[in-house]
Amino acid sequence: MAQLEIISDGVLFRNPLAGHRVVNSYLPTVLAPTEGEWVGVHRRGTAFYSHDGVLAVLRSTDEGTTWKEEGLVHDPRKDVTPYTYSAPFLSRLRDGTLTLSAMRHDCTVPDRLMVNPDTGGFLPVETLLFRSHDNGRSWSTPQVIEMPDGIIAYVSGPVIEMPDGGWFLAFDLGKAYDDPLPVQAEMLALFSSDQGQSWGDLHRFAGISPEEQKAFWHGRVIALKSGRLFTLLWTQDLRSQKFIDLHLTTSDETGRHWDAPQPTAIPAQTSWAVDLGNGRMFAAYTVRELDPPGIRGVLSGDAGKSWDLDRNVVIWDATGRETIGVPSRDAYPASHDVIAFGRPHAAATPGGDVLVSYWCTEACVTQSRWCRLRVK
Repeated sequence: MAQLEIISDGVLFRNPLAGHRVVNSYLPTVLAPTEGEWVGVHRRGTAFYSHDGVLAVLRSTDEGTTWKEEGLVHDPRKDVTPYTYSAPFLSRLRDGTLTLSAMRHDCTVPDRLMVNPDTGGFLPVETLLFRSHDNGRSWSTPQVIEMPDGIIAYVSGPVIEMPDGGWFLAFDLGKAYDDPLPVQAEMLALFSSDQGQSWGDLHRFAGISPEEQKAFWHGRVIALKSGRLFTLLWTQDLRSQKFIDLHLTTSDETGRHWDAPQPTAIPAQTSWAVDLGNGRMFAAYTVRELDPPGIRGVLSGDAGKSWDLDRNVVIWDATGRETIGVPSRDAYPASHDVIAFGRPHAAATPGGDVLVSYWCTEACVTQSRWCRLRVK
C-alpha cells in the first residue's frame, strides 16, 4: 500500500525580531504554480483577531529552502474605512491567473473586539477578491463580492474554476455582531458566470441534518480531476454537542447538487484534501483531542471513502503547545480565542508531491510553516 513520507519542511514566516515587536503569522495558503517557485499569502498581525491584520505575499524560488516576504496584497492605508484583513485563500486558474479570496472586517469602533465575547458574532464583514496575472508579484485592487440581502457569510475557500468556465466560491453562514441567537451551521456557495465580475445563485451544499442531528462547518472545497467538487466537513453531533469525525460530500459537475455527507473516521476539525489521481487522495487535518495533537496527513485509495489512519503522518506535533495559555469560552467562535495552531492548506506540486502549509505557535511566537510530502 502507498504511504506518506516527509521530504522537507521549514518556516514560511517567523518574526525575526521577536524581542522588539509583536508580529505573528496566521492562515498561510501556498501554491506551487511553476516548477521551482512557490508563492503564498499569510495574515500578519499582532494576534489572530487583532485589528491590524494585513495580507502579505511570500515567495520561494528554491522550493522552500528560503522565503521572502515581498509586500502586501493590499495596503490598508489606502482604505477610507479602517479594516482588518484575514482568511486568505489562493487558487490558480487554467490561464495561469492567481485569485485570492479573503475577508475584511470593519474596525471603525476601535474598542470593539473582532468577535463579540457575549454572542460570538463578528464585526461587519466583506468578502474580497484579488487577481494577479504575474504569479503574485502584483495584485488588483480589492473587489467586494456582494452577498444576497439578509445573508452574512464568511468565505471558506478559494475560487474554483468549474468545467464550464464558471466560478464557485464557498462560505460558512455567519451572523451579526449583536445577534444573541446561536450560529447556524450551514455551508453556502455563490456562482459566477462572468469570471467573478458578478455573483449570484446562492446554494446551500451542507447544513444541519435534522434526521442525524449533525452540523457541518468549514468545508474546504476542492475540484476533483473528474470536474466534480469534493470537501471534508468539520462535523458536530448536536445531541452531545461534541465534534466528531470529518464527513465528506461530493457534488456533480455543476457544483449545485451534492451527496449527503458521510463519515470518514478521521478525528479532525479543519482539513484540506488533494486529489492525487486514480482514486488516491491526500488530506491534511488538525487533531486537538488525541495524542499527539497537531497537524497530520493521511491517504485514501478509494476517492475518500476510507482513509489509512494507521499510517497517518504527524506534520506538526503540538504537544504542550496546543493553546496560548488563557481561559477559553465554550461557545464557537469565541472558543477559538486561545487556539495555537490550525487551518492546514494543501496543494499538489508540479512533480506530484503535496505541499502543506499551516500556522502554529512555538516559544510564544506564532509562525507559518510548510511541509512537503511524497507518496511512496
